[in-house]
Amino acid sequence: MGTEHLASSIRSGSAAVVGLASILLVACASAPAPASARAPTLATPATPAATAATAAVAAPARANPPLAAAGLYRSMEAAREPPSGRELEVIASAKALLGQKPNSSVIVKGKQFTLDCIGTVSAIFYRVDIDVTKDFDKYSGNGVNRLYMTLKDNGVLHRDTYPRPGDVVIWDNTWDANGDGDRTDDPRTHAGVVLSVDDDGTINYVHENLYSGVVIEEMNLLKPGAAWDDSGKRLNSGMAIATVSGGAKPERWLSGDVFDSFGDVLRIAGRLKVAEAPAPPDAIVTAER
Repeated sequence: MGTEHLASSIRSGSAAVVGLASILLVACASAPAPASARAPTLATPATPAATAATAAVAAPARANPPLAAAGLYRSMEAAREPPSGRELEVIASAKALLGQKPNSSVIVKGKQFTLDCIGTVSAIFYRVDIDVTKDFDKYSGNGVNRLYMTLKDNGVLHRDTYPRPGDVVIWDNTWDANGDGDRTDDPRTHAGVVLSVDDDGTINYVHENLYSGVVIEEMNLLKPGAAWDDSGKRLNSGMAIATVSGGAKPERWLSGDVFDSFGDVLRIAGRLKVAEAPAPPDAIVTAER
């Protein structure tokens, strides 16, 4: 289906970023944006035209009954189709942020984002006129929980083994968010965006790594507890960090081990459409720290 070729092309130009980062651990950390900074323009890859205008959704999306009965959100045929124009736009937007340092401050189409985990996801979609934070005021908790609730209330959460490019991915227990020392009771603590899925089920996603910044890493839900396959291919990147710096990793620490769910943001793009686009869509400005 061309997915291995797509995964290879996504990684091109970012190998230096991904190499070491694939073994580092991550958490969803946040930091305040700098009060003032210089802002040079950062060139971004051209994006293909969308195949059709995004239509507003009048009601929450509903699962296909036969698929839902089988525990699926999409059929395997639908999951393995080549990326659509909109999905390719999300991929290009994500690639434009690769290499940014943890908690960097960027301006996308006139809006400032701090690249912690939810800021990275928000910036990726904002560049394609989708504001994933649009309904955050309706919910409580951290940004990941508010994103999760937005997707849940719109009926687009799923746990398919093979997601689509552009799906949000959400993880649990990536760090001791409530500070009680228990590494199994911290739901919805990190998020990223799916870029591609290999034929063997390895999901390539972009996210903010706590130590390396915005990188591409891997997850395989067919083998969630395996870091590598027999050929040496990375299947699941490190995800959950130690409770204490330098301490032992939690028992479940790989990306597949702490997976929660996916969310089909593009299906509700009309509902989350950015009200105005104050800057050209190909402009991303980086605020230097």
